Amino acid sequence: MSGWESYYKTEALNIPPYFVALVPQEEDLDDQKIQVTPPGFQLVFLPFADNKMNMPSTEKVMATPEQMDKMKVIIQNLRFTYRCGSFENPVLQQYFRNLEALVEAMNKRLGSLVDEFKELVYPPDYNPEGKVTKRKHDNEGSGSKRPKELKTQISKGTLGKFTVPMLKEACQADGLKSAVKKQELLEALTRHFQD
Repeated sequence: MSGWESYYKTEALNIPPYFVALVPQEEDLDDQKIQVTPPGFQLVFLPFADNKMNMPSTEKVMATPEQMDKMKVIIQNLRFTYRCGSFENPVLQQYFRNLEALVEAMNKRLGSLVDEFKELVYPPDYNPEGKVTKRKHDNEGSGSKRPKELKTQISKGTLGKFTVPMLKEACQADGLKSAVKKQELLEALTRHFQD
């Protein structure tokens, strides 16, 4: 590869060019003639003139035993047990920040269009932050149909499709002890209607 190709490729990857020295390296073998290091070249990056600076040398000053003891106490007090749940994942936090920024940019871009769309779609008394009221299902309604309906569900083996609140209400309507677990509710209703 020529020097121009090397410079061109680093420029295409948006990486600044570097001057390097190729130092030949001999093959190293151990006592049993097995290769430890292959022959080839070592790549040594050469510094630019800006990277070279004269650092003032300072005298080596040794810490006193009193200073070392005090630092040992400081380090002991800085120790803690690591729990992964105590620290947030920085990659996820960056991802969430990016999502928030994206949503903000979308809101700026759309402006009042979303509000206009909501006015066209939702009824005037719609409140997304308001308390949601649960609708009663058709099979929760009249008590006269309930025993017949429950018997048919038990005979078909589809009583398990009922939700726990529906099963609790059926137990209360028939005067049965209301249990906490769905399986107990199913067993109580099955026993009641099979007897």
